[in-house]
Amino acid sequence: MGRELVDGGVPIRSALVGALLDAWEDLDQTLAGVAPGDMVEPWGGGSAFAWTYGHVANSVDAWLNVRFQGLAPHPVIGDRDLRFGGSGRATDWPAIRRGVAEVRQAARPCLAGLSALDLDLVIPYDGSVVALRAQGLSLRHAILVDLVHHH
Repeated sequence: MGRELVDGGVPIRSALVGALLDAWEDLDQTLAGVAPGDMVEPWGGGSAFAWTYGHVANSVDAWLNVRFQGLAPHPVIGDRDLRFGGSGRATDWPAIRRGVAEVRQAARPCLAGLSALDLDLVIPYDGSVVALRAQGLSLRHAILVDLVHHH
């Protein structure tokens, strides 16, 4: 794990959480050199980079912030168009960039200080992933899927 502390000096106790925070940093570094105008252009007939950036933050918002912390969906990142099956279009890169930062900041209190045992928390699930409805959504599953999604 490359990172040693969460913002505010709270130690990271879970390698899985550390890997997710590292993935956020990796993604930010990857997109740092892309010109703002290029962020909203579809790439190779697919999605715009800005849409993809918002899309991966959408699952962090939906699962970690809304389901596990009981927060309201983020007004930009929580948009249905940023979910699976969305358009892939993005027109407001500054709003998406700010929204991703806000979603991550809201997730940090949930992530900070989590131990491996804390990741076993399971909550009821009624979302679109049918396989999770019977067993519920574990915090470990949510973080792992978010981590993989960022790579």
